[in-house]
Amino acid sequence: MIKLFRNIRKKLLREGKATNYLKYAIGEIVLVVIGILIALQINNWNSNRIQNTNELLLSKRLLEETQRNLVTLRTDSLIAETSRSSALNILHLIGLDTNQVARRTLDSLVFKILASPSLDFNSSVLDEALSTGQVANFKNDSLKDIIYTLPAKLQKVKEREKIIDEESNKHLVPLIYEFTSLRNIDYTFSRKGKIIGPSILEPIDNRNILALRKFENIVDNQYYLYNELIDQYSEFGNIIQDLNRLLQEELKKQ
Repeated sequence: MIKLFRNIRKKLLREGKATNYLKYAIGEIVLVVIGILIALQINNWNSNRIQNTNELLLSKRLLEETQRNLVTLRTDSLIAETSRSSALNILHLIGLDTNQVARRTLDSLVFKILASPSLDFNSSVLDEALSTGQVANFKNDSLKDIIYTLPAKLQKVKEREKIIDEESNKHLVPLIYEFTSLRNIDYTFSRKGKIIGPSILEPIDNRNILALRKFENIVDNQYYLYNELIDQYSEFGNIIQDLNRLLQEELKKQ
C-alpha cells in the first residue's frame, strides 16, 4: 500500500500537476490521521473491554466472598447474643438462695458466657482488590467508598472482640477455675464432654459462685461489653449488606 502511494506521488510530480499533487498529499494525510484515530479507537475499545471483563470477574468474586462473610457474621452475632443473654440471666440469679437455682441452669449459663465470638472474616479478594488498585476501576462511587472503608470498620470489630476475650481470660475464667468444677460443666454441655468424663474429685456446688460480689461485677461488665460488641456487629453487618446489594446491582448492569 505504501509503495502504491509512493508511485502515485512520483507520477503526479513527473506530470507537473502540482495542484493535483497537493490535493493528493492532503488526502493522504487525512487518510493517515483517520487510520490513527481508528487504531486509537480500537485500542480504547479493547482496553475498555478488558477493564469491564476484569471488573465483572472482581465483582463476582467479591460478591461470593461477601455472602460467605454474611453467614459468618450472623453466626458470630448469634454467639454474642447468647453470651449477653446468659450474662443477664446470671445477674438475675445473683444473691438467690442456691436452692432456688437449678444446678444445670447455672452450669449452662456459665458454659455459654465463656463462648467468646471471633469473627472469621475472609478478606482475601478484598485485600487483593485494594492492593492492586482494581477498586479504582469501579464506576460506582458508593461501592468504592464502602470497599475503601471496610478494613477500618473490621478493625474496630476485632478490637472489641479482643477486649471481651482479654477481660474474660483475665477475670472471669480464673474465678470459674477457682470456685466451680469446669470439668463437670464441660462434661454436661461440651460436644466432647463424654470423652473427658465427670470430675471424681470432692464434689463442689457450682451455685456457690452466685454469692460472690466479684463474680457479679465481672458478669455485669461482660454484659455491657457484649452489648457494645453486638452494636458493632450490627453496624458492620449493615455495611456488608450494602456491599452485597451494590455488587449485585453492578452485576445486573453487565
